[in-house]
Amino acid sequence: MAFLSTSPNSSALAGHADAAAGALNSGPQRFELTEQETSIGRHPDCHVVVDAGAVSRFHAKVVREKNDQFRVVDLGSRNGTFLNGGKLSGDQVLREGDRIRISDIELVFHADAVPEFAARGAEVSFSGTNFGIVMVDDEPDSSSRVVAPQVEFEKSGDGLKMRATPEAKLEALLKINRNLSNTLSLDEVLPKILDSLFAIFPSADRGFIVMEAADGQLRTRWVKTRQSRDETETVRISRTIIRRVISTGEAILSFDAMEDARFNSSESIADFSIKSMICAPLGDGDGKMFGAIQIDSTQGRGQFAEEDIDLLSGVAAQAGILISNAQMHEQALQQREVQQDLKLAIEVQKAFLPQAPLDWPGYQVDSFYKAANHIGGDYFDYIRLPDGRVGIVVADVVGHGVAAAMFMAKLSAETRFCLAGQPDVALAIEKLNDRMSVLEVERFITFLLVVIDPASDSVTIVNAGHMPPIVRSASTGEISEPGAEESGLPIAIDTGMDYEAVTCKIDAGDILVLYTDGINEAMDAKDNEFGIEAIRKIVAEYKDSGEIKDQIVKAVLEHVGDAPPFDDMCLVVVHRTQPAGVQQSPETIAVAETVDQNPMETSPS
Repeated sequence: MAFLSTSPNSSALAGHADAAAGALNSGPQRFELTEQETSIGRHPDCHVVVDAGAVSRFHAKVVREKNDQFRVVDLGSRNGTFLNGGKLSGDQVLREGDRIRISDIELVFHADAVPEFAARGAEVSFSGTNFGIVMVDDEPDSSSRVVAPQVEFEKSGDGLKMRATPEAKLEALLKINRNLSNTLSLDEVLPKILDSLFAIFPSADRGFIVMEAADGQLRTRWVKTRQSRDETETVRISRTIIRRVISTGEAILSFDAMEDARFNSSESIADFSIKSMICAPLGDGDGKMFGAIQIDSTQGRGQFAEEDIDLLSGVAAQAGILISNAQMHEQALQQREVQQDLKLAIEVQKAFLPQAPLDWPGYQVDSFYKAANHIGGDYFDYIRLPDGRVGIVVADVVGHGVAAAMFMAKLSAETRFCLAGQPDVALAIEKLNDRMSVLEVERFITFLLVVIDPASDSVTIVNAGHMPPIVRSASTGEISEPGAEESGLPIAIDTGMDYEAVTCKIDAGDILVLYTDGINEAMDAKDNEFGIEAIRKIVAEYKDSGEIKDQIVKAVLEHVGDAPPFDDMCLVVVHRTQPAGVQQSPETIAVAETVDQNPMETSPS
């Protein structure tokens, strides 16, 4: 007599729902196949009712033929029927020892031999049909050893409920720890967590992980369904449940969510006919909740048990740490990319600044530049004009950082363009202001231009809201600041501004100091500014441009001490070394490579 048998470790049976009461017995069992057709599925009319989301209503059947052969037939199930590990298509003759797998259920067919353990087992008849179910690991050669069941059945008023065995749950938990402990990518962590949960909870139809975004909105990061779905399909999730779990930090178990008073206002639960669900919070190592894991079922009431809430909470606690680690790893990678981009931006900005000291007949020029945050908005340049003059520019874009540096780059290009096309420097700066203003960037620029002519004993100054140059006369030692009263508004505030050019006499030995407010407004730890007067004293005391530059920089850095940088610092010192009658007009500006050991600081000299 042909029959199907359970393994020695199997402790659960399945049968017709109406005849299942009192049918569960412990120990291995044997069930003879006497019916012409024995059906398996979730529908109550099946000979064997298995109430699980992965099993179709009419999933498969075993057909007895006239020659006493048996065939297994798949009834068009959504997840398929498997015979000896291969997916069944159509029907197939059964032979001794063949294994039929439906979802996580494995049935072992015996043609006429009786297994050793059968005599010790109990026999149960369901509507005249003897039928057995065995749950084993899906591993090669499992028939040669006793295998612990992965799924067991539990009798309830709605039929048989599929449960993962304690062994399966422990194995899944160990698998989570083993597979995820070294995973540092969220795209790997999240699906593996849900895969493991579906092994622990075979009755789950859906599982998803929801996390709070930086703006506080809930974002669904990963979804898994027992049944395949269209990638374009919208998955609706109850915000009511997720918010409650995150806010309280406590897991929720509902045997029938549609009738649960806690969620009676949640439309998404009714839309999906969610009956059983468990939702557990995700938290980091500091106990801060940032998301939730939920699994739910639409297949009958009570698909989950009381102990399942502790199980999911344990998985969620472990998953929360793993997700936090993965997030920190991703942030570190992003920060590394930012650092690489910042390093490149520093190099690009340095390319906009003079690469060598100004070699101009009758003049010595020394400079210093240091950004507050790696990359700055201060700007200085030496610009050769078409008529043989040279313009020295010192400017300060409001603010500092990458945005200020980008605006500074635009300023550099526009300044060269405007000065090259307009010999009247005041009109050139008016044109520059108009071109920068139409950009409508919410930043302005203080701008100072000093034009020197080696054939003249004077310089021309145009000031747009900047500190005037400090000039020391070599003959009298007096300090003056020409162009202060004639200063116009900063660049890029509005179009149509007028600017005035001021002429200042410069003799041999005279010094001009151009600087940005990062010098005079440099603060110490007690918020005391360095001050313009301190700059004036150094200019009055020293006669060489290099010494003046070095002394100002030294004094400012000593004043700041260990306090964080307040602003970008830029300093240009111009020293006229010979009178106008001695020079000859240069044909070019010599450019020499300089070595800069500090990428944040450039000091051509």
